[in-house]
Amino acid sequence: MVKQFFLEEIAKIQIGHLIVNDQCFTREDTPFITEEMLMQLLREDDFSQVPKVDHTVDSFNLSIVPAKSILLNKFNLQETLIYQCKKAVCIGHDIIAIIPNESIVVSDYLFHFFKWFQINKERRNIFRLRITLPPLDIQHRAAQLLNAVQHLLMNKDSLVAAIEDLPQYFNNISNQVNQHSKNLHHSFEQLQHVYADMLHKVFNGDFLNDSFQRLSN
Repeated sequence: MVKQFFLEEIAKIQIGHLIVNDQCFTREDTPFITEEMLMQLLREDDFSQVPKVDHTVDSFNLSIVPAKSILLNKFNLQETLIYQCKKAVCIGHDIIAIIPNESIVVSDYLFHFFKWFQINKERRNIFRLRITLPPLDIQHRAAQLLNAVQHLLMNKDSLVAAIEDLPQYFNNISNQVNQHSKNLHHSFEQLQHVYADMLHKVFNGDFLNDSFQRLSN
């Protein structure tokens, strides 16, 4: 059964707090995400350089959000940064967290839905956002396919670098490596188009119709 929801019906929308007390920062504990740190995570996805806060101190006004929360820096989806947390984090005043109710919507599915809006350059405030949701098993299936493509795209730089480093280990292969590198860059460009096509297929209902047809056969 397919239903349509406003975002706030399927997820909690939480805005972070400004932290001005240096005493809450520590060497190890909960990562503190600001807009600057969000941009850094999107580039490198490395939490080692992200500031940490002590979330156990009740006197501090902290905004902790769970793993799988989706972080944005603007209410307008066309312009925002989009990042999905792998762990619980504390968010600053310039960050908005979308905390999905996973009994209704799969976090990965919602993440890719936001990416679809961005690719289509549709200007929409998250409070006016409506999403059509298929059953959870179909959401999981769609998210798995999209995650597989996205994982390759996220690792593009390391994969290309590994190919380009081969000449230092083997003699007389520079020409072959250069050709493989060019082919790899072209393949990733094509893969980006594949991802956009898959988003269109999933969120325009084609994937859903195909899934229901398979179930009925």
